[in-house]
Amino acid sequence: MTIHNNRKLTNTQSFEEILESVQPMISSILTSLRIYKDYDYYRQVATIAVWRAWLKADPSRGQLSGYIYSNIKGEILNELIKEKNYLAKIATVDDETLDYLRSEFEWEEYNYPESSNLLESLVCQLKQVERRILYLYYVEDLSDQDIAKILGFSVAASKKRRQRIIKKLRNKDFRVRKKQ
Repeated sequence: MTIHNNRKLTNTQSFEEILESVQPMISSILTSLRIYKDYDYYRQVATIAVWRAWLKADPSRGQLSGYIYSNIKGEILNELIKEKNYLAKIATVDDETLDYLRSEFEWEEYNYPESSNLLESLVCQLKQVERRILYLYYVEDLSDQDIAKILGFSVAASKKRRQRIIKKLRNKDFRVRKKQ
């Protein structure tokens, strides 16, 4: 694949030369992926992909332009997937709804010191490994994969244990049984 002025790309060219040469390619990829929103952001993602491809280029593995093309498209697709997953997890609330919720919620009805003491006493009733899982997940902000590695569990076991711990904390029988 040749780019711009029928010049073949090589890894001996400077990054700036290559980046300038692949601008039409970037535009073409963005158009083919139907990216019109956040266009500048995805152009920046493509630029970073070109830079990474330029750094890792190996002339013995084929043409640089093909490698750059697949790198750009792959990075943009990865970014689109990340955005889709993020938007699926986040519930957007308009200002009017948010104001309504704020006005309806009465903060005075909650006694935070008592709530924190209750939570502390419940957590103290857990086994040490259960407390460690909660600590790693909520305080250290580690993923289930990281927790599984640290504790020597499978990822599925780590997730299941955390779910059981939360269920246990919510269970009123657990609270009553342990207090007696």
